Amino acid sequence: MTARSLQALYVVVKRANHLREGLHLVLDVSHAVVEPAALEQLRECSASHHLPAAIDPLQSECQLSIVAPVETTAVPRARMLAA
Repeated sequence: MTARSLQALYVVVKRANHLREGLHLVLDVSHAVVEPAALEQLRECSASHHLPAAIDPLQSECQLSIVAPVETTAVPRARMLAA
């Protein structure tokens, strides 16, 4: 998930939040490839209960939980040599 796709996601979250007051939204991005900066921004929104001001200038309260991808460390692959 890039910063650009994150902006589109925020618009959907804002709309859902507007349609039903008190709604708790869960964003499951556990199977997505998410840039670290985008994931950090999602976590900040979850912690602050607000979307970015550029998306929601009125700063309506938003209950948002993030199901993040499992962080894995790169495991070196065995290299095969051609004979």
